[in-house]
This record gives sequence, structure tokens and C-alpha cells, in this order.
Amino acid sequence: MDKKIIIPIVVLAIAVGWVFFSTFKPAEQVACTMEAKLCPDGSAVGRVGPGCEFAPCPGAIDPGAGEGGGGSILPYDSGVRGQVLLGPTCPVMKDPPDPQCADKPYATTIQVIRVGSPVSTPFATVATDTQGNYSVSLPPGAYALQPTSGKVFPRCETKEVTVTPSEVLVVNLLCDTGIR
Repeated sequence: MDKKIIIPIVVLAIAVGWVFFSTFKPAEQVACTMEAKLCPDGSAVGRVGPGCEFAPCPGAIDPGAGEGGGGSILPYDSGVRGQVLLGPTCPVMKDPPDPQCADKPYATTIQVIRVGSPVSTPFATVATDTQGNYSVSLPPGAYALQPTSGKVFPRCETKEVTVTPSEVLVVNLLCDTGIR
């Protein structure tokens, strides 16, 4: 072959290779966390796929699936709602009570734990608003509601509740300031 043909072909191949490799970007790899989601049946599923979404729970019904159009098992039409209060706020109780010493709303996070399951694995967690109000949808069953404080005080009570189908219980939770 003639050098006049080989040199342009080599230059063209280098140019095409440079354009290809300068514009080619490998797919970004995403490292999924090792979190697990608790399913209503008590099992746990991890994160999968390119977007690290949680795998579906066993027995979960996809919207639109099945002969009758189906529907999701979530959200539940039962659960718990209420308010977390902090008190006492004054060292001495008076009669009649001083309105300034009334229990105050407490913004915190509530762990919902299935009765009989390990305390370290909450079924759900819910944050209260600034007024201490919370609401969580739950399937029927027995649960313990535990406001978390992360400190010695306030010391928050744990309440056990039994959620029944199609009912939302009102459960107010109290946190003790330690003021006496």
C-alpha cells in the first residue's frame, strides 16, 4: 500500500477513537445501602435495582394487577394518631392549676414496634410536627408506641395499643421532664 493512503487512514482512526472515548461516559455505579424495609408480614426486603428502590414485599399487590383491577395494600385504613406532651413544666403544682404550667407539645420521633418483636427493629417511625401531633397508618395488630428523646430527660412513656381494622385510635403520649 501507498504511504499516502495509510497515513490518512491511521489519522482518521485516531480521530474517531479520540471522539468516541472522549464522549463515552460509563454508567455511574450506585452503591445501595444495606437498609431493610419491614413488610407487614414481618419479613424484611432490601434495596435493589439501578435506583436502589426497595424490593416489593412478599404478597404485596401491585396497583392494577389481578382480575378485578387490584389495588395496593397500602395505605392502611387503620392506625394511630395523637399528641406527645411534655410535663410538668413548673416545679410546684397549684390549685387552681396555672395555665403557664400546663403540659407543652413536644416535637420528637415515635418508634412503632410490633409487640413481641425485637425493640431494635421498629415496624415504623413517625416524626411529630412542632405541636407534637402525629399520625401513622398501620395494619391491624398489637404495637408499642415509644417517643424517642435520646437523653435521660425527658423520659417518655411507652404505650401498648391494639389496632383494629378500619379504626384510627387516638393515643396521647406523655414525656416526663423530671421537674418536681
